[in-house]
Amino acid sequence: MNHQNHENHEHGEKDPRESVFVRLAAGVGDLGNPFYREERQRDVWNEASAVGMQLTLWAGMAAATVMVWIGGSQGFPYALTLMLLLGAISWVVLLYAARLGVHAGSGTRIARWRVVPYLVLLLAFFAGVLHSGVVSGSTGWGATFGVLVGVLAGVLGLRRSRRTAQA
Repeated sequence: MNHQNHENHEHGEKDPRESVFVRLAAGVGDLGNPFYREERQRDVWNEASAVGMQLTLWAGMAAATVMVWIGGSQGFPYALTLMLLLGAISWVVLLYAARLGVHAGSGTRIARWRVVPYLVLLLAFFAGVLHSGVVSGSTGWGATFGVLVGVLAGVLGLRRSRRTAQA
């Protein structure tokens, strides 16, 4: 239990590790395994998992993009399913960390070069969706614009939360 969680627990606040979500996630990750007791092993494994997570996101987005460009409208349902799966897993990761008091982007600066591949793949995916004819031109362009506005709002939200945390 980290220092902050321990302090909250002492002051009568509920320990976030007692929530059903956190207990289920810890079970999925097998976090009770004796492997995690040794600090260096845990740190190296956590770093390796972060690399694996990023590689999975890039490869998954690239695969979904290829699916819509090569498979056209027939590949779209599979590509969309893959994109939704990647998004859901990412949200579980962020939610788990947030439940334990660690918020992505707070107090850190996200390197722009790391965001660029995601944006390029996302734009290529939506261009492939438009190219495949799954949606009409105006609907597709509207959806693409909506996604871009959403990404921009997310980036601005992270910047604002960092500024608030620093203040």
